[in-house]
Amino acid sequence: MPTPMDRAPDPKLEFKPIPKERYTSAEFAKQEWQHMWQRTWLMAGRESDIPNAGDYFSYDIGNESILIIRQHDDSLAARYNVCMHRGNRLCDHGIGNAQRFFCKFHGWQYDIDGSLKKALDPEKFPQGLPADDLKLQPVNCDSWAGFIFINLNPKAEPLADYLGVIPEHLDPYHFENWKVDFDCTIEIDCNWKASVDAFNEAYHIAATHTWTMAFSDDVNTSYDCYDKHTRMIFPEVQASPRHKGAGTVTAQMKEMFLERVGIENFDGSPADARTAFAEAIKAFGPSMGADFSELNEAQMCDDFHYTLFPNVTFNTHSMFVWVFMHRPHPTDPNKMFFDFINLANSPALEVERPKRQFFKATPDFKIGDVLPGGEVLDEDLFNLPRIQAGMNSSAFKQLHLNEQEIRILHFHETLMSYIDK
Repeated sequence: MPTPMDRAPDPKLEFKPIPKERYTSAEFAKQEWQHMWQRTWLMAGRESDIPNAGDYFSYDIGNESILIIRQHDDSLAARYNVCMHRGNRLCDHGIGNAQRFFCKFHGWQYDIDGSLKKALDPEKFPQGLPADDLKLQPVNCDSWAGFIFINLNPKAEPLADYLGVIPEHLDPYHFENWKVDFDCTIEIDCNWKASVDAFNEAYHIAATHTWTMAFSDDVNTSYDCYDKHTRMIFPEVQASPRHKGAGTVTAQMKEMFLERVGIENFDGSPADARTAFAEAIKAFGPSMGADFSELNEAQMCDDFHYTLFPNVTFNTHSMFVWVFMHRPHPTDPNKMFFDFINLANSPALEVERPKRQFFKATPDFKIGDVLPGGEVLDEDLFNLPRIQAGMNSSAFKQLHLNEQEIRILHFHETLMSYIDK
């Protein structure tokens, strides 16, 4: 079925101020950990990273480290990354393969199904080695569209129920077949919510990404709020009404879109430009194995932008999707970890899976130096530490939002529905 294009009902939210303490307070961060992070489904990684039995990767959230492991029956399992003897971490961060997990402290061994297989000098334990107590402790794990999710709540609702409308909206893209072609983690000096907020509205485009208004439309962006999650349809291959070239096919539109797909000397209307761009993508996409059969013209041109509560951002296009995962720092509310993977719609191509890179966002760091198109993200990374610094000012008390920032307001309504329970 195609992605629903109808607008969601007005959530009728009250535009009330958001206290800054939600971004700066260590006490509020503890409330988030206790009441929200341990009760929501969290995207941990890609199924394609662990295709064979014994393949695993680690996922860190707060003070926890979780191993996601491909089982002998091809199913997925998640377990706490901790030896049940003296609490040693079993595996370092990253992707690997193990038919058994060995504790490097005392040599205890665990099967990939979590069972304790060997403990040195078992006869020396007067209390015995009870299997249930000493197995690697399980974590809820499930997958959708090639993405693996975990939930620290033993009584978690099914992932399908939690995702709500998201599969209906995004399944037409068939992400399960797409390939990872960029992967990094960036440490940023800001609260994780400031990062989520930055990608939840187009209100900042005119000031932060001014140059993009020649080919993207911040004014006619639409915003939809669902149960927990939200959508923004951000028009591209058309100029913003704020731009002097509004209503025309700008030179930048030709350079950034049309010429890149082989359309030279275009002479038509803005609507014709969008159609021409969409048709050109449809023409060469199948050579890469791309399936556009369920996508409309808007999806071929625009950014269909979804936020999965609490911390996943999809910047969705027909040939690529930028996926951001905004993770909190375990102890400091003024810091976060920004996981970024680019998925390419190229199922037919043999693409070597890149290793994850680690960066620290500093004034000299430029993601645009290592990722084509990353210049836009660099402009956001410039803002985020300054936002956090300003929030810590005694002069600043609260966020004052407008209608274009309704996704931020909806996000906080959802967050507080967990905190206040």
